[in-house]
Amino acid sequence: MRPKYLPLITLAVLALLNSCSKTVTLNRMVPAEISVPTYIQRLLLVDRTAPQNESLAIIEGILTGEAPFEVKNAAEATLTRAQQVLNTSPRFEVIRARERLRGGLFAQTFPAPLLWGEIERLCSQYDVDAVLVLEKFSSDFIVTDKRQMVKITQGSGRDAKEVEVMGVYMEGVASVNAGFRFYDPRSKNIFDQVNYDKTNLWSAEAETRTQAATLLIDKVRATQYVGRMAGASYAHRIAPMNVSIRRTMYEKPKSNPALGRGSRFAQVNQWEEALDTWHMGLNQTNNSKTGGRLCHNIALGYEVMNDLENARFWAGKAFTDYGYKKGRTYAQEISRRMRQEEIVREQLAREND
Repeated sequence: MRPKYLPLITLAVLALLNSCSKTVTLNRMVPAEISVPTYIQRLLLVDRTAPQNESLAIIEGILTGEAPFEVKNAAEATLTRAQQVLNTSPRFEVIRARERLRGGLFAQTFPAPLLWGEIERLCSQYDVDAVLVLEKFSSDFIVTDKRQMVKITQGSGRDAKEVEVMGVYMEGVASVNAGFRFYDPRSKNIFDQVNYDKTNLWSAEAETRTQAATLLIDKVRATQYVGRMAGASYAHRIAPMNVSIRRTMYEKPKSNPALGRGSRFAQVNQWEEALDTWHMGLNQTNNSKTGGRLCHNIALGYEVMNDLENARFWAGKAFTDYGYKKGRTYAQEISRRMRQEEIVREQLAREND
């Protein structure tokens, strides 16, 4: 009996250039960059970027051009995004602390670690197993411009046309420096400490500098955007996440109708029927190209149904029996996916499983 259909599958209606294949998109879970101890299930997120001295923070903000409330909003966006992405994974139950601790606003280096008494207090207050802290945060937004030929639209409606005129090209580069610490109170260990430097560029062009500046993203939204990039990166570091992968499914040449018929079954999510059809197609006399494509489709069908052992076998068979070079690469991808799924199972295990 074949295994039940498990992954979420979508069949893209995008034909490739030679119109002999379609793209199948399926979801799979990739492991986190690091494996967090399985006894940690409930995780508290804490913002420790309140300034140590409000007056000094205001002065520093004036010098850097970043008002403290702007940096606070960007730090808030960073933690909010981390929580949102973590919530898409089954790894943790995530709780957000209500308080904002004093620490590393505008800081370039990590502050002294929180005392374990404070960590234990937070764990007791929120009934969590560990604490993830945004320890330091700084941001910047630099705008440059230059005179050059730019494209603008003149006129409207049917009379509208695009012309080149001398104008202003403006760029804005936002950057954030965000530092995270992961406190494990059971082992009394800072399990993880990592710093992210994230940047992003926006541009705008217009006839005048004022017009270009109006079109360019403002620094508040820009630093929040880049902060969210840092938050998402850390979430992927500690929790397995779903990603989409794309596979090719062949439906030609017509010399073997099984390719096309099996593809049509797959397009209506009848993968077992598709597999039966492609298997029968192999019983016919096939050249190396057609045989390799049938084996490839069979491997795809098994992968869709989450039978990765059979998927790897048939991908390899496409290469060994028919010389289909992509079969070797596909078999290697399946092997890599099998190793990753084993890591994911370990990362999602619970201590008493």
